[in-house]
Amino acid sequence: MLTMARSRASLLALGFVSTCAYVQQPIPRALRLYKRHFPRTCGHAAANEPQHHAVDAPPRHRAPAITALAAASLVTAGPALAADALPSAIAAYSHYLALMGIVGSLTTERLLLKEDMSEESFDLLATADIVYGLSGLLILVSGYFRATAYAKGWEFYAHEPLFWVKMSLLAVVGSASYFPTIKIVQRAVAKQKGDVPPLSPALVKRMTSIVNAELLGVLSIPFVATLMARGVFYVDGFPWFVGALPVVGCAGFFGYRYATEALDWADGD
Repeated sequence: MLTMARSRASLLALGFVSTCAYVQQPIPRALRLYKRHFPRTCGHAAANEPQHHAVDAPPRHRAPAITALAAASLVTAGPALAADALPSAIAAYSHYLALMGIVGSLTTERLLLKEDMSEESFDLLATADIVYGLSGLLILVSGYFRATAYAKGWEFYAHEPLFWVKMSLLAVVGSASYFPTIKIVQRAVAKQKGDVPPLSPALVKRMTSIVNAELLGVLSIPFVATLMARGVFYVDGFPWFVGALPVVGCAGFFGYRYATEALDWADGD
């Protein structure tokens, strides 16, 4: 992606420089012959010889040439720009749509989690959790393409520490969702086999606190992303694996913690 962007910039720069070079060319001066007439004396015989004098040539019409050079540079770079425009827009739109889906599903879960929630509310809670999972998958896929093929390119994001901070936040939020998702799936499976008691107050309280933390983490990600896109804290020599290690560590640690807590949960906890 960065190589392609550099080639486009080179093409545009070449067209611009060619145009400027053509405009700045000096107007040639033509040599014209004329005669200087002096009295015909022997002493001034050589003065009657034809003399050379430099005068300005008629100005050339440069507008057609300038227009042709500018059009050539745009035509050359135009197809490359248009080829990436649609896929880049789709990736960006999918990314934003996924973020809205995550925020919407988490907000729905937060409003539905109650001690005396009905079975209809629980079904809606399960649907919201499914939307959350699909939105999380979409934000990962679209984010991958934006980071590697579109937007600023991998060479920028790999050396931007805030990119890895954003990924770490995403890893924590995604890992925290293991707990409510596992409990919702467990109750949905038990419900298919027969009647099950409502969610205990302790479980509702725990799930509510986790959803609140997820909302806080998700809403902080766009703020970090705006700083990241502007190159705040960018370090050209920053090694990407130094930033990737916390992401892997957060995903592994918090994922194991919340999954284990959900599987070992008992109503008396």
